[in-house]
Amino acid sequence: MMMKQWLTFGLMIALTALLSVSFAQHDHDHEGDIYLGVLDGSAAVIEPHELAEPPYKLELTFEELLPGLFGVDVGWDFYTEEGMSHPQLRRVTIRQVFISDGLFGVVEGETDPIFGVGAPGVWTLEYDPSNPEAVHQHIIFASTTLPDHDNPLLFQFELVNALDWDGNAVGSSVVYTLEFVPEPASLTALGAGLLVLGVRRRLRRRIA
Repeated sequence: MMMKQWLTFGLMIALTALLSVSFAQHDHDHEGDIYLGVLDGSAAVIEPHELAEPPYKLELTFEELLPGLFGVDVGWDFYTEEGMSHPQLRRVTIRQVFISDGLFGVVEGETDPIFGVGAPGVWTLEYDPSNPEAVHQHIIFASTTLPDHDNPLLFQFELVNALDWDGNAVGSSVVYTLEFVPEPASLTALGAGLLVLGVRRRLRRRIA
């Protein structure tokens, strides 16, 4: 049993790494990105508003990336106020507070998970004025288990060790939650499967 779990774990990591490198070869827009900045003297998520405001939770949809592997690509960036030429933050570390078993996060273009049980659990974004777009990064969150709405996969994080644009330390953030649920098509397929199962059970009862 233990050997089977390790084989599944290794396969999932290999597939996620393969997808990570593949995604890195494509350009991304910034739509749906998580924007990090400063609010009331502390590091904070500024957008999207669902995550930036209580209860600080964002629901994201898992899709089937490969047969038996489900996940989603999440973009991260620094927030720049309108009319400003630079972001609010110069550096911030995203620290894992909690992550569901079997869920892993791999930075796009990398091969080893940065988030997950047994993974480092910390990831630092730093603004480079000579390459402003470099701070725009993506993490692929993936699992071999398809979550459901009653039992979603969770990733909770906080922002720590942050510096504002002037290099001043700012406070740590509240704890934010990314909640991963299945795509509607998966729910439809699941519902259809349960319906078929129910019909079969009724037929068996009648025959009996």
